[in-house]
Order: sequence, then C-alpha cells, then structure tokens
Amino acid sequence: MILAAGRGTRLAALGLKVPKPLVDVGGQPLLSRQLGYLAGQGVQRVVVNAHHLASAIESFAAEYKSPPELRVVVEPELLGTAGGVRNALDEFDGAPIIVLYGDVLMDAPLAPLLALHRGLDAQATLAVYRSTDVLGKGTLAVNDEGYVTGFQEKASTAVQDGALINAGLYVLEPEVVSSLPAGTPLDFGHDVFPALIAAGGRLAAHVLQEPVIDVGTPEGLAQARELVEARACARAPAGRKDLRRRGPEARLDP
Repeated sequence: MILAAGRGTRLAALGLKVPKPLVDVGGQPLLSRQLGYLAGQGVQRVVVNAHHLASAIESFAAEYKSPPELRVVVEPELLGTAGGVRNALDEFDGAPIIVLYGDVLMDAPLAPLLALHRGLDAQATLAVYRSTDVLGKGTLAVNDEGYVTGFQEKASTAVQDGALINAGLYVLEPEVVSSLPAGTPLDFGHDVFPALIAAGGRLAAHVLQEPVIDVGTPEGLAQARELVEARACARAPAGRKDLRRRGPEARLDP
C-alpha cells in the first residue's frame, strides 16, 4: 500500500496544486516511479489511498496500464497513516502488507526486508537508515537482536553522531492492522508503534544501505530531481545526454 492521502503542506504552494504522489521527478510523477520500483521487486498489486486532490490520483490510476495492478481507496476524511491502512484492509488477502509512504523515493530491495521480518518472527518491520539529519523525522532505538526498543516521532533535537531514521517502508502482519479501530484517525509513529513496543510486541528494524529521499519538502524534491537527472546523464551514450536527461529511464537506482 502506498500512503498518498496527505495534504502536501510541506511543499507549500506546489502541494496546493499537485498531490504529493504526482509531483514531477525527472519527467515522471513520483507515483509512477514508486510503482515501477515495486513492480521491479515482484509486487503484483498496489493499493493507494487518496484524500487531498483525490480526483487527480484517480485520473492517474484510470490511465495507468503497466504492472502492478493499481487500486485507489478514497478517504472522505483523513485517517492518518495507520488509519488509512486500516480503512483499506478489505483490499488485502490476509498476507503481510508492505506499506510505502507516498513522499519517499528509494530503490532498496525488498527481499532482505521481508527475510528479516520472517526470520525475527516480527509483527511489524521498519526499514531504517542512519543519518545525522534527524530533525522532524522518526528516530528509533534498536537492540543487538534487531528489535526496536524505542520510537520517537518527529525528533526535535539534533544528534551529532547520527541516528536510525524511519524510512517510510514497513512490513506489517495483518493482525497489527485489523486490531485497530475502524474509521479512527491513527498514526503509525505516534500511536501504533509506541503502543506495540509498550505491549512487548515484536517490532524489528532493517537497516538500508541504499539512498532514501523524502520528496515531501522543497529541498528533498530538488535533491531527488538533481540525483535522478545526474544518474540519467551518467548512463546516457555520448552525444545523447541531452535527449535522455529527463526521460522515464531516469530511475533512482544504486
């Protein structure tokens, strides 16, 4: 599931006109890049929730013909990250649910994340990355076995040596979602994960080595566009870089 219902307030004026998942990154909507990434990981079906400018996301889905299969669930009222997944639970078949935030650009392989989730018999597994840029991000404490022992949403204090940051990619056992009250606004970082840790639940962390970019801010969007463009130019044959610079092949890959 791709979480795409937010209002895009961090993108200022752009977020008022374009939903976050449809902002242009290297000549493609971000959502198109995310779907291509998931298809490359073997994902066959994706559910997207929508609220802010939902009609634009529905129009995109109506025209989208490539794998994976794409479904849109519209939320008349915002339900938060966890509430949005709970609202779409009927779209899933009881298997573990992969959740990707709609303002995240990454190319990390899913297989190691899923293997760790199974190996640690986790109820939820979070992809994380290490960074010194922690302000406004969810930070985690992880023990030597790979289980999360603490979760702080939206850190407000800089960490000189860096910390593990929530990357916005999860694997969730369906009972974690089905146990949530339907129709209630809930957030994974504020509500679900801290409660799971407090109850002695098994919340695991998988550390990513690949780049993760938060496209939900003007700075992050600019960074994503520059990186995609630079990598497209680097791969282009001599004399053709100007033609390929913003083409659909400009994926964020290692």
